[in-house]
Amino acid sequence: PVSLDRAAIAALPAEQQLDISTVMPNMKGKGIRLKALLDLPALAIKADHVTVHSADGKYSACLTLAQALEWGILLYEVDGEALPESKGGPYRLVTPGLGDLCANVKGVARIEVTIGTGIDTRPSVRTNC
Repeated sequence: PVSLDRAAIAALPAEQQLDISTVMPNMKGKGIRLKALLDLPALAIKADHVTVHSADGKYSACLTLAQALEWGILLYEVDGEALPESKGGPYRLVTPGLGDLCANVKGVARIEVTIGTGIDTRPSVRTNC
């Protein structure tokens, strides 16, 4: 397992960092493209799915690797401070452009890369992704 805190995420490549308002005009804050996390050498397995789990263990969204790489953004900061729990912090997955609001996960605690599907509790998904 690889564990990253907010400082480590903020130190990831600048080209992967973004002002979230550029892709989601109704939100503000800073995020990192999920691609930057999934491209880490420690995660270089032949995974084809990514499951994002909430801290309370009650919610998870499984995306194909292609969906996660193209649409996934992990929000971690607003106004220079850690993303508050009231806004889905400390980490929140957003997927602008994917067309599935249920793929957004608040209170992200764990991101799992797997060969094959992971657990998906989204109400819009009857089976795993």
